[in-house]
Amino acid sequence: MKINQLLHKIPYGAVVTTEWLASHGVTSDQARKLALGGWLTRVGHGAYCRTGEPLTWESAVFALQSSAGQAGPPLWPGGQTALALHGFAHYLPMGERTTHLYGSKAARLPLWFKRATWAGNVVLQPEKGLSAGLPGSFTDYAPDGRAFRLSIATPERAVLEWVAVIPNELLFSSELVDTFSGLNTLRPRRLQTLLEGCRSVRTKRAFLVLARYAGHAWYSRLKPCHLKLGTGKRQLYQGGVLDKEYLVTVPEAFSDEH
Repeated sequence: MKINQLLHKIPYGAVVTTEWLASHGVTSDQARKLALGGWLTRVGHGAYCRTGEPLTWESAVFALQSSAGQAGPPLWPGGQTALALHGFAHYLPMGERTTHLYGSKAARLPLWFKRATWAGNVVLQPEKGLSAGLPGSFTDYAPDGRAFRLSIATPERAVLEWVAVIPNELLFSSELVDTFSGLNTLRPRRLQTLLEGCRSVRTKRAFLVLARYAGHAWYSRLKPCHLKLGTGKRQLYQGGVLDKEYLVTVPEAFSDEH
């Protein structure tokens, strides 16, 4: 393949792996020669970019999502990060930004990604009871100033992901509660599907309590009776009161009798 043809195929601002290059007819030896010639820059073992282009965490996620042989994204922006990308950033706290990625238990960040100072602070979380195969999980996102798209969690999945990984002592913090107050455009049908497919009883019960408290119209269209919410009482908040609808201990202001 001619150099210009290859460079044209690599999206602006993207990192590509040796697997991606191989799928476009470029061997590892050829990639090394292109790097020696100054056409490509090696960002780490098995990863390259076009020389001189700015890189961000999105560049690295593209590399992992676009590798050959993936039926779905091996990891994706989710939780608070996906909510911010969907426009809910004004409800999230300011300060040092951490990029929250999610993946299966087997998902790992390659060493070049972990060492990439240009990627910023990145945390990879397990999917915790929300299979990546659930309908309504992902949507496309086009980063500003980039010539590629990423798969990111939908807002409905993203908020469930956040509830799934946040510790109990922060479940009713202003960070999460204020975010819920702004989620008035969630799609109840998609939420219902994701809740029905969620394997974590804690996530489902905690989400329903927070959603009821937020009082958006979509909450009344959910069908908790169709969800497997387990049996027995669960403690979500130390020293709280029992919510009789969902059998969880919560702050008094969040109970069904408040």
